[in-house]
Amino acid sequence: MAAKLITLGLTKIEIGDILTDGSMGTSLTQIGYTDRDSCVFASEDPQETEIEVEEVDDAIDIIIRGGKKTLKFTLADPDEAALALLMGGTAVTTTGSESYTAPDTFPVLEKSIKVTPSKGLILSIPRARIVAKWNGAFSKSTNFKVDVVATVMTPTKSGLAPFSTTRVPTT
Repeated sequence: MAAKLITLGLTKIEIGDILTDGSMGTSLTQIGYTDRDSCVFASEDPQETEIEVEEVDDAIDIIIRGGKKTLKFTLADPDEAALALLMGGTAVTTTGSESYTAPDTFPVLEKSIKVTPSKGLILSIPRARIVAKWNGAFSKSTNFKVDVVATVMTPTKSGLAPFSTTRVPTT
């Protein structure tokens, strides 16, 4: 039996501002190279709350809440523009004068994210809370990196799903 759909590889990760109506951003920026095997979209286990009473031993009801969903990846080639997009602050991208200035306080960033694999399912997240942190050494054996965790959030636009998929076009 042939596999129906395999999602494999990574072509690009794009990030941009959420539209003013709360829907998926349409002006997304490809942020750079992703460290090998670092891009993971995962859900935590659902949380169960058992409703227990004195009269019987077993729960009379169980309330289930879906687990938190996160997209985690490591940016392998952070430049000034990517740092400002992922960590706040200010980037100067003029050739010869490139610089990044960090913000005074830790920013709370919410952005739209699109992940395009080599084949299979494209992941679109209209609203994600992004936390990025430095992770690198100034050494000969490894490059300087930025770890990113994007937590899927409910979009502010009514009726919009927290994430959706489409298929990579086949050629």
